[in-house]
Amino acid sequence: MLRLLCVLVAGLVPALPTTLALRAQSPAMPTLAVSPQMRFVDFSKDLDRNGITVVLGKLGQCKDGPRERLADGQLGGAGAVSQVSGTQYFKVPVQASIAAKTTLCGKVDKLQISFDAQLARLPDGKEQRQATTGNGAALEDDMLALWVLAPRAKGKGLELLHVIPFDKKVDKGPDGELQFGDAMSDYYTVNRRVHDLRAALEALEKTTDPESKKKQLAALRELLEQKVELRQSENDALLTQHVGPLEARAQKRLADDAGAAAKEKGGDGK
Repeated sequence: MLRLLCVLVAGLVPALPTTLALRAQSPAMPTLAVSPQMRFVDFSKDLDRNGITVVLGKLGQCKDGPRERLADGQLGGAGAVSQVSGTQYFKVPVQASIAAKTTLCGKVDKLQISFDAQLARLPDGKEQRQATTGNGAALEDDMLALWVLAPRAKGKGLELLHVIPFDKKVDKGPDGELQFGDAMSDYYTVNRRVHDLRAALEALEKTTDPESKKKQLAALRELLEQKVELRQSENDALLTQHVGPLEARAQKRLADDAGAAAKEKGGDGK
């Protein structure tokens, strides 16, 4: 029995280098940093676009169009990238649908998207499709993600602006999808807050009519009084990083205008 066991173990040892070599030829998509600051995508300016839609949903089956060979490319994005010698890269027009689970912004009827993706053919023949957005997110059929979409300038369907995919390495456990949903809701809340503060400040800067200025100041004051609560405490740092400077700027503007009004009133009383 002992001799048989030794033979089996000896037979397994030579196979290990071969297995490792095969894995080295088929690298997975680079893993993005897992901190909220690195995963977060700023799409606050896109919220001004007509027909903007932000949903949590699953990607349907992708239908690829004709491939166009690219001179070069890379796997991944947003600082987590890699290149594998011998990999061929293509630009591929893709059409797909999205089954929305939660709508954070916009109206959802039938979400049909049309966009260009990068397709990488690895040396072992395997293929990986990824978005050409800033984070270079991997795109797979039936994947859950946060999707930021807008009507295409030409043609039918929606344009893919941003995507943040569900990652079981980040959103762990049996409630991973629920945790992911909470995180994406927080990301939308931060983006909406940034958008609203920036819009209020810009509107105030453009106002010259005294009566309109008074209304804009009241609207800005009311906006600052609204408390923002996130679902996950680990995302509070995003408020400090992205919202904090705008809130400080708004508070200073209100204080400056209040001081100017008080000075003017005091001058009239002399």
